[in-house]
Amino acid sequence: MGEGLNKINVAELKKEYRNKWWRMSNLLEVPLKESSYLKKKNTEKKFEKLVDEVIEHINSFPEAIEKREQWKSEGQKKLEKSIQGFEGFELGSVDEKMKMQFIDTTKEFIRECKKFDKDISYGDIGQAMRNVWIISILQKTFGKDIKFSMASFGYSMLYPYSDNYLDNPEITIEEKKKFNERFYRRLLGEELRPNSEHENQIFQLIERIEQVYDRRSFEKVYESLLIIFEGQRKSLIQQEGISNPYEKDMLDISIEKGGASVIADGYLIEGDLTAEEENFSFGYGFLLQLCDDLQDVKEDKENNHMTVMSQLAGRYELDNIVTKLINLTIEVVKEANCFRCENEELVKKLIIDNCVLMIIFAAAMAKEYFSKSYIKEIEKYLPFTMGYIEKLKSRMRSKFKSIERTYYDLDIEEVVYYLLS
Repeated sequence: MGEGLNKINVAELKKEYRNKWWRMSNLLEVPLKESSYLKKKNTEKKFEKLVDEVIEHINSFPEAIEKREQWKSEGQKKLEKSIQGFEGFELGSVDEKMKMQFIDTTKEFIRECKKFDKDISYGDIGQAMRNVWIISILQKTFGKDIKFSMASFGYSMLYPYSDNYLDNPEITIEEKKKFNERFYRRLLGEELRPNSEHENQIFQLIERIEQVYDRRSFEKVYESLLIIFEGQRKSLIQQEGISNPYEKDMLDISIEKGGASVIADGYLIEGDLTAEEENFSFGYGFLLQLCDDLQDVKEDKENNHMTVMSQLAGRYELDNIVTKLINLTIEVVKEANCFRCENEELVKKLIIDNCVLMIIFAAAMAKEYFSKSYIKEIEKYLPFTMGYIEKLKSRMRSKFKSIERTYYDLDIEEVVYYLLS
């Protein structure tokens, strides 16, 4: 496996970003505005109000079918207005067109998810939707309109249908390797008869991509898919029990898996990338992979999944490695020369600010792996107080208990899908 993948020079990209990582400064300079205690408390009130309004509207779901379309329209208007007025959401700060295209793409994706699998969970849709948003950001970056495509749908949905299978601790490594072998053959273009419903869904998603991009005309699209597959295959090494630093090259796995995943996103936009677009996509994917590793550090430690973060967490403070991640994020975006959108500097700032906020929020949620002084420093830039963040999950669980499991002829997930679609 992995032979012949020489058109997209993954080895050179990995070398470049490995070198970039090792020379990255560990001097913390957060590119966000500090938030005072009073401002944090005000933001917390606004967030609570936003959540309460969403819950109140869901609970007002009408029994009469003829009133539901009006309920949906009113709910979407309220939600958009609330998001615009809430500083925690930066979407739309660049231009109205971007905001509307982003929202429309999200709605269309949700509708297509339910068509594909009526039993798909809200969590799986959210996981796949995150990749749709990454594609949307790349579309904006490369000077193209943000729009939905069946190719991006197929690839994004492969995340919950393949990643969750491969991350399931109840499935043996041997079973996962057998699954990967057939997955690989199907990505190569082989006609295989699916041997399970799960495999049938995987093959259907690959067909969605094939419907948009002919294999002979768009070879790099399928090459990029094989590269992410190779990174995914190597990431199974992370599940083979606890390892020590220098025993296994976790950094190499994160660079390849993360970088390759977003290169595939880039190629699925229009079937090709310039060298500059390819380079930025790879670096953007690498930094997002490290963000994921930080967000999942507690769960990975519990499951003995080794990543750059979980391998060190609890043995060493993660202060320096997260500082390097923040600095990598700033450099990758600032130095990119593939931005062809209007308001280039504002778009770059949008990406940097949201990524850095995501990083420091993840650090705050895993504060036991950091020094007290580091958490105190990053707390200045968080939209909420640390006390609020620590209780956030339990507060949200408590609030959402007021939502019914069913509303007349629909369950709660269907009501939420209807509102957002």
